[in-house]
Amino acid sequence: MGEKQPTLQLLTIADVARVLACSEANVYAIIESGALPYLTIGKSKGYRVDQQDLAEFIQSRKKGKQGVEDKAPRPRPRLRHLKV
Repeated sequence: MGEKQPTLQLLTIADVARVLACSEANVYAIIESGALPYLTIGKSKGYRVDQQDLAEFIQSRKKGKQGVEDKAPRPRPRLRHLKV
């Protein structure tokens, strides 16, 4: 018959914060920066994030080992002892 449409999975800000292991304030900052698409549900229900958009956001933030060999090692900071 027809192709089955993928189901849309919407996550709350708390859900997104749990997935990203960060605070809800960080999620709001990511959303406000435009890095993570969202939609609003009414006036009191707040923001929702599509699970697929979150997966794409996570994928875009992943860093590989490419170019790691090209970078010079960072110098270690000198530790200063506290004088009491």
